Order: sequence, then structure tokens, then C-alpha cells
Amino acid sequence: MGDVAVGGFDGGSTINRVSPVPYYLQLADHLREQISAGTIAVGERLPSESELSTGSKLSRATVREALRLLEEQGWVSRIARRGAFASMPSQHGWLLQGRAGFFEDEVEGRQRSVTTHVIRAEQAELPAAAAEALHLPQGSAGYVLERLRKLDGKIALFSVNYLPTRIGALVARSDVPTGVGSLNSTLRRAGCAVAGASRTVEAVAAEGELADRLRVKPGTPLLKIKSTTWDANLVAFDHHEVWVRSDVVHVEIQVGAPAPAQHLPPSPEIGRIISP
Repeated sequence: MGDVAVGGFDGGSTINRVSPVPYYLQLADHLREQISAGTIAVGERLPSESELSTGSKLSRATVREALRLLEEQGWVSRIARRGAFASMPSQHGWLLQGRAGFFEDEVEGRQRSVTTHVIRAEQAELPAAAAEALHLPQGSAGYVLERLRKLDGKIALFSVNYLPTRIGALVARSDVPTGVGSLNSTLRRAGCAVAGASRTVEAVAAEGELADRLRVKPGTPLLKIKSTTWDANLVAFDHHEVWVRSDVVHVEIQVGAPAPAQHLPPSPEIGRIISP
């Protein structure tokens, strides 16, 4: 495996210092584009965190966050005491354990065709379970976002996000309610940096309005994923529920290290979402 020459990394023209997009996202986008274009070949070792920090004029913490995101998306494989190596993500895979949201962040990094139909986007009283997950009093108001998502033209899932009122107000003023904007990116720009998330998966049957929305027969098996995301202060800022069509999206559970991708050493992954 070769090394990428750090001299070819032009931080001055890569990072837009006045852009509202966080620096780590700009750096991740730049590295992803280089890997996708073949400028950085799969299997090549990327510059070290220190070298990337110097070349981009960003802190090592920012560089580390960019590499973490690329690793979750499958563009980078990090090996202890050896460094970060360029990888090429499966065009069918999503990491269920990705901290920022298994659908949005994974799709953003995998260049899939996604269309979104927003069914509901408004302030309303939160359901009891959502209020509890967000550590809010029962009966609290919040922002409710219901969306139907298509992947490569196929109806893939129906999702409902519940957000605290303050954060919901920021989302309401963005382009997310139009079906164009990314909720994940909007939350990051609003300062909601993900420190962790808890997810559960269960099998459920499609019934009534849900079956109609997903264009499946009543009784069709679906995957229901519940997730609560929190920041570094352990303050929850997003609780969402997703119903996934299992004929469009499959779940592969890997225990321990998966099989190596090409000639790269494996990296630990558990719970990868894949679509046929």
C-alpha cells in the first residue's frame, strides 16, 4: 500500500473559512472527492492527522472528526498504529451504528439517489415516548417531521423525527421542510454535534395508513428502528422512528471484524444496513 504525498494537499483552497458548513465536513468532502476520483487510490495511506492538520490549517480534533465521519461512511479504514487508508464503500451498505443517523449520513457518503416527500413539518404536542426520550415533561410541544424516502426510485422508508422546540424552529427556517435539505446537515450547522446515539431494531407488520404510505400489503414485515441522539453534554436533541421496507433495505449483522475489503485489513463493524 502506498502513501499519499502530503504536499499535494492544498488546505488553503480546500477550506472555506466563511462558509456555514463546519470545517470537518468540508475536509471530509474534499478527501471523499479525492478517493472517489481516484486521486487517492483505494488502499493508499492518507497523511497522518498531524500532516492533515498542518496542510489544512485545522486543529487535530477537527481532522479526527472528519476521518471518523469518513470511516463511518466506508471511505476510510483506520488501523491502530498504522494510520488511515482509503477505502471504497459498498454502494449497498449503511452502518446502523453510525452516530449521526443510519440513512442520511450513509447516503450522503455513498452517492445514492434519494428523494424525499415531506408529509408533515410543524410544531405539535410530542407523543409520550418522544417526550420521555428527549427528557421533556409529558405534554411538551416540539417539532414533528414526517417524511417518506425513496432510494433509487423505490419507496424505502417512512420516518418521523421529534425535536425540541428550539431546534425545531431552526429546522423550520431551513430547506428541510421542502424535502430538499438534509436534516443531519442542518442540525450540525445549528451546533448540534452528535456525541452518541441509542438505537433499537424490531420486526413489525405494516398496517393501515403505514402500509398505504409504503405501498405494501397489510401484514408485510417491516423493520422499525428507534433512535435517540445526544450531544457532548448528554442532552438529547433528536428522537426518531423509522419503518423500513425489508424488500428494499436488508440488514446484515456482523459480529466482530467483517471480511476484508479487497486487500485492506478489516475494521470492526456491527449492524450494517444493505439494500439489494
